[in-house]
Amino acid sequence: MDLKQQMMNKAMQLMQDPRVAKAMQNPKFIQGVMGALKLRSEVQKNLDAGVKVLAKRLHLATESEVRELKRAVKRLERELESERGSKHKGERHKERAAEG
Repeated sequence: MDLKQQMMNKAMQLMQDPRVAKAMQNPKFIQGVMGALKLRSEVQKNLDAGVKVLAKRLHLATESEVRELKRAVKRLERELESERGSKHKGERHKERAAEG
């Protein structure tokens, strides 16, 4: 069983606990949980921004830039293959015309 599944199982067990159910009815508790989730999101956002700045200063490619480059290379490969295919068709047509 992977970690995610274990966490889900533990969360389901906690939700069945009457103490947790009571806490979930408390608006202050819910507000605290929401604040913690918001804080985590903000920390992650700031960390990602810091990593991006550091990567730029060190002249390193970020994961998103590498992904973008891979997409561009695949697109160019498709275009090149398409050009080769149409070029070969044109040459075959010329050969048939010369034979006939």
